[in-house]
Amino acid sequence: MSQLITMRQQIKAVETIKKITHAMRLISMSSHSHLKNQKKHLEAYRNAFQQLWSRVENVLEEPSSTGTPLTTSHDLVILAGSQKGLCGPFNSQLFRFFEQERLSESHHQSIIAIGKHAIEYCTTNKLPLIASYNDFTTSRFVTIAQALTDLLINSPHIYSSVLFYGNYQKNFFVQKPRATVVLPLTDLPKEKAPQPTDYILEQSPEDLGHMLRSLLLLITLQELLYDSLLSEQAARFISMDSSTRNANNLLTSMKLEYNKARQSAITQELTELSTNY
Repeated sequence: MSQLITMRQQIKAVETIKKITHAMRLISMSSHSHLKNQKKHLEAYRNAFQQLWSRVENVLEEPSSTGTPLTTSHDLVILAGSQKGLCGPFNSQLFRFFEQERLSESHHQSIIAIGKHAIEYCTTNKLPLIASYNDFTTSRFVTIAQALTDLLINSPHIYSSVLFYGNYQKNFFVQKPRATVVLPLTDLPKEKAPQPTDYILEQSPEDLGHMLRSLLLLITLQELLYDSLLSEQAARFISMDSSTRNANNLLTSMKLEYNKARQSAITQELTELSTNY
């Protein structure tokens, strides 16, 4: 009888876990759909910037130190992990990729960590962390991108390059880590203007160029953070869907074993009763 009680408790525990994983599965799918709907707004934002750039690029001066390679050997790395767990190998594959890339680099690196798991990784491994952003959510990634832009533009330190390490969604079921060069700004968007126009600018070409390159940096960081969040929700859905199916299979086998044990106990009691007469 005690064995049956233990088995019932185990079945209830697995049923509770199944409810939790199923709920997380629905939440992650909802968050993924919400983020995916925002993509068109980000694309429209970038397209509007490209049109603006194509109209004024002929009057801009050459980029300053933010747009040209520097001679120092000190790199800045932005590492974006997830804020929450339950997303399978999302963080582990990113950190493994980052570790391999870091070992192959001979330059000294400073690190900015984004997301709780990235901060914990840097702290545990005693990496040179200069800044961190712990609240990495869908409602905060634009704010974080703006804070990063301000930090990079106003930083007193001169870095040879700024690299962004994060995951992106190759497709819904596959998330891959990648390293993206954020600075120097070598690949400025090019779009041929239909008719070249001479503008009378209130600002100087240098100030206007600085503002537009800052805007390009902001857009780039927003897209990279957005890709990380989108792939995180897809990874969490896959992980929770797998956990729900595993819990369902485990429940089936546990209930079968429970019914067998219960039937065996009933049979044994009947046998004992019949032998007494």
